[in-house]
Amino acid sequence: MHQVDNRPGGRLPAGAGPRVGIALLGGCLLLAAHGWPTPAGMAILLAASAAFVAYAGSGRTFDAAVLALPPLAGAGVDAAVGPAAFVAACLVPYLITRRALFAAVLGSSVAGLLPACIGLKERFAGTPLTWQDLRFFFLRLHDNIDVMASQPTLLAIAAGAAAVAAVLCVLAWRWSPPGRRAGRRGPLVAAVVAVLLIAHSSEIVARKAARLSAAGDAWVVGEGQLRRPIITFFATASLEPRWQVPDVDTAAFRGQSRQLVSSTAAGRLADIVVFLQESQFDPAAIAGCPASICTLDAFAAHDGTVARGPLQVHTFGGGTWKSEFAFHTGVPHSAFGPAGEFVPFNVAPGTQQSFARSLKAAGYRTVALYPTRGGMMNGRAAYAGYGFDAFYEASQVGLPGDYDTPDALVHAAARDVLARERLHDQPVFLFVLTIFNHAEHGVRMERVPLQLVSAASKAFEPADEALSVADYVWRSQAFERASAATRSAVLGTRRPAVFAWFGDHQPPFANAIGLRQRIRSLPTETGTVPARYQTWYEVASNVPHAADGPPRALDLVFLPGALAQAAGVPLDDWLAANVLAREQCGGLLEACRTPGVREAYLSHLWRDLRAFELP
Repeated sequence: MHQVDNRPGGRLPAGAGPRVGIALLGGCLLLAAHGWPTPAGMAILLAASAAFVAYAGSGRTFDAAVLALPPLAGAGVDAAVGPAAFVAACLVPYLITRRALFAAVLGSSVAGLLPACIGLKERFAGTPLTWQDLRFFFLRLHDNIDVMASQPTLLAIAAGAAAVAAVLCVLAWRWSPPGRRAGRRGPLVAAVVAVLLIAHSSEIVARKAARLSAAGDAWVVGEGQLRRPIITFFATASLEPRWQVPDVDTAAFRGQSRQLVSSTAAGRLADIVVFLQESQFDPAAIAGCPASICTLDAFAAHDGTVARGPLQVHTFGGGTWKSEFAFHTGVPHSAFGPAGEFVPFNVAPGTQQSFARSLKAAGYRTVALYPTRGGMMNGRAAYAGYGFDAFYEASQVGLPGDYDTPDALVHAAARDVLARERLHDQPVFLFVLTIFNHAEHGVRMERVPLQLVSAASKAFEPADEALSVADYVWRSQAFERASAATRSAVLGTRRPAVFAWFGDHQPPFANAIGLRQRIRSLPTETGTVPARYQTWYEVASNVPHAADGPPRALDLVFLPGALAQAAGVPLDDWLAANVLAREQCGGLLEACRTPGVREAYLSHLWRDLRAFELP
């Protein structure tokens, strides 16, 4: 039998009103997630909803006002998803503690930490923080954690911010009693609505981040992230490497390239020794730096110099692995879109064609030496992908492995490795990284000679710029001495050899940001490298070559072909393409003087030579 409802007017049962109200509010929130017209309107809606949660839970107007503030503040951090992110971050601790003030302080601290970290990484490493940074950093935490020791100012700022946040949270806990509203419905209503708001806010962030990531905007990783830090951070979570170079007809380029292919060397192959010099550019490019401080012999021509000049790299302030990739593969990391920022993890292991592989095919033994742990930024796996026969990490060659390892120690270890590898009946390709000039600059100044500090202080009025310049020049002088010794050892024998070095990127000058604007482009007959991406390179040989002329600008991706020619290496398909593109582009890839060659060269590597297999 069916029970008959005898209540007059068909009124709802007792207690059904709040439940119906909760259901209606939840439905409105979910609809608003997809249809609210303006970010400001969404911030107001979320603020009102958070206030409702607090008031329903405690009956205190103060609690309602406190929880309403974070989403409004979030709109100023990131208009697209800031309010939603701040609401979710605050309501989770509120559900656990029911202390409105504490939840607002803790949640706002956590949500505000993200844009702060993004800005700090841009200052100290040249690029903003992304989800992928955290993913790959913690994936190899044991190998990557040492980099933090080289950033004392960053650590001090982070520790100070964490301490302030902790104090504020403790005070907020003491001043924020838990909600004690009489009855059971109020807290239950607050809890249900809070869960709905957290789900609703999380859906907003996830949906908008996915939409931005799918759009493939180039600025997802870059300066645009500083304008909308939260949404772009989460948009990078789903990044995967994708070939971004327009597909073009490569028939003409391929035909010309094949004409350069040769199968035999003209004479005895020369050893090739290359140093990636950490953060090295010509200090003479700093406007206002007197020659007595910033003119170094390392940037002048010497006996045996084959080529030298400004080098175009494709990263600023950090990201050595991106310059390693460009050198070894002849392709800039940007060819793979925003996910190319992390090529040693997601592209390098699948490399099928590279400089090292071409040298191996010509009979070389290929060897790499890292001054840190081998797993740093997936180095060991990346170099296996590049095709190296041997990979030595710091501990295997007697180096301490920290970021203060002097260049002299690295160069001495490299000379020892070269001597051992030369015992094989093969020409040797040795690729070595240094680390001493790694940021920060302008710290631990007790190491820098007082005379140099005094001279820099007279030339640069801001004290922070004077200290950073003095420190940078001092470390560059150390490189100059170590490099001269290795150059002499490599080229000073009867064995044919090529010695080269290049800077991987400029330092971020995090403690003297103004120096970034002082760095000028150095014009050459072959073109000008953008100041932000300008370092330096030199190629020298003990085999007779044409006399070195004035400095010539060069893109890092074209350095392998120049080295191969200096060493007398027969050109295979990969090297021939590299040499042809360099000649037709005038040495600069991004500012290629022949229209269409840049795209033809990159497309030829990607499609014709199948240089990469993406995961």
